[in-house]
Amino acid sequence: MATAAGPATGTTEAAELIGTLYDLALDRTDIVAVTAKEVGELVGFGYGHRWRWAEQTDEWSTELARQLGEAAPRLDDAFAVQLLAVHPKFTRHGLGFELLKQLMVASAADILWLQTADLDTPARRLFRRMGYRPVGHGSPGPDGAPGLVLVYG
Repeated sequence: MATAAGPATGTTEAAELIGTLYDLALDRTDIVAVTAKEVGELVGFGYGHRWRWAEQTDEWSTELARQLGEAAPRLDDAFAVQLLAVHPKFTRHGLGFELLKQLMVASAADILWLQTADLDTPARRLFRRMGYRPVGHGSPGPDGAPGLVLVYG
């Protein structure tokens, strides 16, 4: 899930889910992460990893594959942007753009994908400006809103 506001503006349950997913991701050897700090304080963060359908056996991934149908194979071996979050005090200053650009470069991937809310949000507009295009709807996000899968490359 990629978000401009991050879990701070969502529910406690959503924040806990995002924390759990990150904790699980730390066990991966292919995790790529970027951060932004202001006077030593973390103000932005992003991470992701290579996505291989053969490794995705959880319920969310199974539902994602079902929702995407024929578009699902396009994500195989692409870089999945799992989270992009910017502290609310630092939104609309280009920090999300810089973090995503850094993550894209650090991933060294030709194809990247992410899921965001299927709403007209600043995050979705950012992704569109950076060249991400919709390939289908994914599983609902932690807030229950429909997810839109976007692909770059």
